[in-house]
Amino acid sequence: MRLALAIASFVVLIVHGAVFYDQFFYRWERHQTAYFEQARALTKNAAEKTELENRSPKIEQYIVTNFGETRVDRCGTCHIAIDDPRFAGHAQPLKTHPYSAAMGDVERNGHWERRHKFTDFGCTVCHGGQGRGLETKYSHGEDEFWPEPLLGYVTQPNWRKDFAPKLKGKEYMEANCAQCHTQQDFAGTPHVNRGRKLFYAMNCYGCHKIDGMSEGTLGPDLTEAGKKFKIDYLWESIVEPRANLATSFMPKFNLSEDDVRALVIFLKSRRGVNFAETEMDRYKAHVANVPVVIPPGTENVKAGEQLIAERACTACHKLRDKDGGIAPDLSYEGLIRDNTWLMDHFKNPRSRIPDSIMPTFRFPGDDFDRITTYLVSLKTPPPPVAPAETFKTLCERCHGEKGDGNGKVAWYLDPNPRDFTKAAFMTSKPRERLVHSIQEGVPGTSMPPWKNVIAAQQVDGVLDYVLATFTRDTLHAPKARSIPETNPVPAGDNSVRHGEEIFLARCTGCHGRKADGKGPNSLDISPKPRNLRNQFFVDSVQDKRLFESILYGVQGTAMPSWIDYGLTRNDVGDIVNFIRSMNQKSRSQQNAGN
Repeated sequence: MRLALAIASFVVLIVHGAVFYDQFFYRWERHQTAYFEQARALTKNAAEKTELENRSPKIEQYIVTNFGETRVDRCGTCHIAIDDPRFAGHAQPLKTHPYSAAMGDVERNGHWERRHKFTDFGCTVCHGGQGRGLETKYSHGEDEFWPEPLLGYVTQPNWRKDFAPKLKGKEYMEANCAQCHTQQDFAGTPHVNRGRKLFYAMNCYGCHKIDGMSEGTLGPDLTEAGKKFKIDYLWESIVEPRANLATSFMPKFNLSEDDVRALVIFLKSRRGVNFAETEMDRYKAHVANVPVVIPPGTENVKAGEQLIAERACTACHKLRDKDGGIAPDLSYEGLIRDNTWLMDHFKNPRSRIPDSIMPTFRFPGDDFDRITTYLVSLKTPPPPVAPAETFKTLCERCHGEKGDGNGKVAWYLDPNPRDFTKAAFMTSKPRERLVHSIQEGVPGTSMPPWKNVIAAQQVDGVLDYVLATFTRDTLHAPKARSIPETNPVPAGDNSVRHGEEIFLARCTGCHGRKADGKGPNSLDISPKPRNLRNQFFVDSVQDKRLFESILYGVQGTAMPSWIDYGLTRNDVGDIVNFIRSMNQKSRSQQNAGN
């Protein structure tokens, strides 16, 4: 018993001693003491040895005022051997900071001279971290609430475990180097340079704005991305665009890990302002100010083909053997669209497809002319093949391998492609309407007219294939319904006003108060409610179809039969007049204002 008590007392004494030592003798003091002892052993200079013997541990501090906000750097308190070349082979924190010719360090007569002196630059300006901290957790920024952890060396505990290993590496420090070294292709920032080029090659500039580089408006402004976001968020946003915002329409680019890393480092370097005060050939690649060089005498078709390659159109679109997997196929564009449609769409994509997510590019007018001329020249139809192969070539990209409307580009299209597996919709429509949709397309949507690409018998074959393979049913005879061919209610102010009242009371949950198909219920509905401010679509639909859809609903969708909820034919006539009234403005006015 006495032996046990003696052992327990001894253990308690040891623990208390350790706690006492840890509380009153900081780790940085131990690091400095170890340095003084080792440095004395290494020196052969009596004066230096005496100086080291007289030194005692103290907080080492630099105050840096030349680069952005004033920085207090106490990193040298632990990393006391940072500028002592004799400790190059030691372990951290007693290790010499490496020298780098790429960053301007110079070797003279066997001795290195630093370009970036710690007394002038400190440490955090390059490495990040919390310069005032004296404990590793805080000084290195391991605390998840610290906005600038040690770049490339520290991952915070709340970062995703599958991403954390990818976020370490000294290359991440290039993001800080680029605050001063802004030259294009600077040797010390290869990842920043690669990421900058990818920003254009993947057409990121079309959606995102970065001051001095791009003017995109569809996506978030990235001018200060490096100041606002940590590298884990940037990585996740690139590889999983909807990880933080379920409704994001940013494409999921299948980039290699090296490409993602380069983009992350480039975006981390975007801080809004640079520390350098002198003009250092700051890279400005605003595409409108840096036009693609077209050799003199080059015909517009060839010039347009070159521009499509230079402007990275295939980062989203498919064109022959190149496929970005995000936007429609352009391989037969000359058989589908004319010059006017293409020019309107280039200058403002929403002037032709109101819900398009394609960016509005500010290219020179000549570039639009050349690209249009090239696309209009693509008039070679695909060879006639079996209906299954025709579907795979022309339809599967949007409607999906299973015909369920979930093709590879479906997420980026609004309205979504038709789901052919919904027999209630497919079998309730007359064959003539389905054939018409294939041949003439659906105005105001991404469904193009295929009449010049495939012959009439091929259209019939594809439709039969869809019904047999995906719908797995035959067309039913239309139900006998009392539907007027044209709206029997005159279009006057009173009718439009009454139609608006009914619409606001009955329809906004799905179609929205703006009638744009984005009501509060729309997120949970598939297919999405119709955008009734899409003038191209509304103009293409006869009154009879609108009456039928409102009175009797649309089978296979969430649109109910409103005749069952007390609406009369006159009520529907007023609603139709209201819908038509919203689409009376000219297309240019409509799209400029909406």
